[in-house]
Amino acid sequence: MQGDDAIPVIGLHRVVPLEDQQSPERLALVKAEIDLVLGMADAGELAGWADNPRHSPESRQLACAMAESMWTVAAETRALRPPLDLAKLRAVTAGLGSKTWRDPDRYGTLLDRGGVLREQPLADEAL
Repeated sequence: MQGDDAIPVIGLHRVVPLEDQQSPERLALVKAEIDLVLGMADAGELAGWADNPRHSPESRQLACAMAESMWTVAAETRALRPPLDLAKLRAVTAGLGSKTWRDPDRYGTLLDRGGVLREQPLADEAL
């Protein structure tokens, strides 16, 4: 996500943008999740990760992008495409990276069902 609605980025981990308003402990967890996702090679597993609001928004966006890429490469090379519901995959990650849809109380979006509670709710200016 780019533009005025994008959540500010405070750094990168393995070229994945890290969102602001997170404690050092939380960022360590986010980085570990990114490493786990980068080790996944199954599109279904990636889609399942992206669909789970208990995972960090950064790792969910990465999992979505990787699963979509696998589907696209298979389609372009006329290989068997992974059995993904691309519309659902895009829907469950919609709003991630957006200040408009950022949940002030949980790590995730207002569209998510559940998610990890923030240690401290976001102030209005962070939204």
